[in-house]
Amino acid sequence: MSVSVSEMVARPVRLDDPAERARAVEIVARGIPDIPHLNWLFGDLMSPRLARWFAEIELNPKRTSGVNGAFTGSGELCGVVVWTAPDHVKVPPLPEHVEEGRELVGGNDAFMARFKENSDAEQASVPGADVASVVLAAVAPDYRRSGVLWVALQPLIAEGRRRGLSAVVRAGDRDLADAYIRKFGAVEVGSYTLTDGPTVWVLEWEPAP
Repeated sequence: MSVSVSEMVARPVRLDDPAERARAVEIVARGIPDIPHLNWLFGDLMSPRLARWFAEIELNPKRTSGVNGAFTGSGELCGVVVWTAPDHVKVPPLPEHVEEGRELVGGNDAFMARFKENSDAEQASVPGADVASVVLAAVAPDYRRSGVLWVALQPLIAEGRRRGLSAVVRAGDRDLADAYIRKFGAVEVGSYTLTDGPTVWVLEWEPAP
């Protein structure tokens, strides 16, 4: 779909608005299978239901920080970035999501091993404690490759610079990593390869001096 980035607006996603949250969940759930390290993480368990469950957890309606969206001039949400910062308040998953998680991934030893490996690798890849770290980024299929992701990322990068935090994003695709560097001014600070899985490149935007 043709869209003018100059007409787009970035702002927090209103997770307390059922319609806006539903659109965000839809975008993230559709995007999760296309994120290499998450596709590796869930492995054979990956399904539309599991992707939606993960999206529901990340976009908990009680969450009050760390979810930015890119909106068209008409107000349509077309891209979502979920991120964390040291002072963000962690919101526990809703009881129904905990129960569904037990059904979807509980007791799967292979998943638990991948989860630990992924978590350890992500933690080791962070260049310091004071970082704003992207958990996931997703763009609605009709709006991909049109600059939407950059619009959604800019508030995170700007806030990091204001607060003296590095902004970190990970890319499981070399072309995407190169785009972050070439188009968005990120600096590659490392990489890691998951067992029988993708290589993940770590990109950083440094805080303002």
